[in-house]
Amino acid sequence: MTMWVEVTLQAIRSDDGSIGVLAEALQRVAAFAGATPRSTRLTAREIALKAPGWRLSVETLEGARTLCAVQTEGAPMPGFVRYRTFARPAGEDLTASLIEFAQADEALHGPLARAYRHVDAGTAATPDGEAPDVPAPEVEVERIEWRIDASGADILATLETSVQALPALRLAAPSVNGALDAVFRVAGEVLDAAPFCIAPDDEHASQAQPVHAAKLDLPRTATRRQAFVAIAASVAGQWFGNADASRAGLGDEHVHQLRVAQRRLKTLLKLFRGYVDDAWNTRVAPDLTWFGDLLADARDWDVFTDKTLPAYAESDDSAERWQALIAAADAKRRVARDKVRDALASKRYARLTLAFVEWLARFASQEDASPTRFVSYAEKRIRKDYRRIAHVPDLASLEAHERHRVRIHAKRLRYALEFFRSVTSRRTRTHTAKLLGELQTVLGEANDAAVAADRLASIPEASDYQRGFARAWGAASARKDAQEGERLLRSMRRPRVKASI
Repeated sequence: MTMWVEVTLQAIRSDDGSIGVLAEALQRVAAFAGATPRSTRLTAREIALKAPGWRLSVETLEGARTLCAVQTEGAPMPGFVRYRTFARPAGEDLTASLIEFAQADEALHGPLARAYRHVDAGTAATPDGEAPDVPAPEVEVERIEWRIDASGADILATLETSVQALPALRLAAPSVNGALDAVFRVAGEVLDAAPFCIAPDDEHASQAQPVHAAKLDLPRTATRRQAFVAIAASVAGQWFGNADASRAGLGDEHVHQLRVAQRRLKTLLKLFRGYVDDAWNTRVAPDLTWFGDLLADARDWDVFTDKTLPAYAESDDSAERWQALIAAADAKRRVARDKVRDALASKRYARLTLAFVEWLARFASQEDASPTRFVSYAEKRIRKDYRRIAHVPDLASLEAHERHRVRIHAKRLRYALEFFRSVTSRRTRTHTAKLLGELQTVLGEANDAAVAADRLASIPEASDYQRGFARAWGAASARKDAQEGERLLRSMRRPRVKASI
């Protein structure tokens, strides 16, 4: 059975709401120039499966129905997948066709064994004594396909849309030598010439709500490389999900969660330093720093405008004297957010996300000469990061920059515990992780106060009184937060990794 590799791009816009405009834009891409498009309209319905890594659907085209099963390989990754496909014509009795389909290939026996339960609605019991689930509705799909010869690689380009989703372009090729190069090269040409971006994962596609970090459940048998790929893919889910959600309106929580995703990615790269190579340093890191700096500035202005200045005003004997300053800060916040919004819509950002996905896809395709399980590595890293904060002197005795370093190490340890939660003890996942979060917050408030004093000093509208108020607030906050941080730190128990099996 042929293994395929596929890059999925999502349309940023379609001027008339159809895929016709997008198809015309694609025809101007060099790789599409000599290819003839083939248009079809069909209906499709997903059939629920309990088997991870499998998808099943039935497509109806001109009255003929086809069952399609897809088996994905490796950790789910936004914008990229490796998969095998199985297809079979379906008769009038879809339940019988599903049973026959499951028996047609040994690989389908387990995943499709009970798929017939999800075909028809109703309350009648199935042969195993359970009631069937309500089936998913049929969806009308408009599809345009091109066969592309990309330097010897045979790429099937499929542009399709439905009322439930934005138009998406899938670039798929049999996984042979050069296929990975070809699909990413064509994807790059498309991003440069047409309004597309890397697609978010299915769970977060086309939603406007901010996307928070997902809980990871890494299997204990996973290797270090497999663990890294799964964590990186999860971080990308949060990153790309918030970028997609923000297209309807970039809010402060979108900015915050984008910033969190970038920090989690930075922590991951420090946990697995040996995996950072020249390709990462040259093709991904520079633009990642550019985007991260924009997010950091926008987030700092959000905190300064919405939290710090109102706190100053509430604590002063005259809140009115702060209103002009809050308005000035809000103007600067809008400028910083506009820069993030412009960046998200830029070709530079689209290229960054594609470069990230390509790097991760290539990394995931490689095998370690001597693979090792990640459990022992996780234990070693957690122990090392814990010592960095547990062995520091009394936080109240440290300079501000030294406490800031403790906060950074606490944040990295907390993210590490999130990444490796499946192999940590229950107490570590609850008590220790909770205290780390509180410690990070407390020390972060002191850092925010210091940053606020600098930002306030840079605003012409600020008076000498307000600058002095901010400095005094920062000094008081540093003392108070250092004492509370010390209490939290000393009440924290050492993180524990479950004994290896």
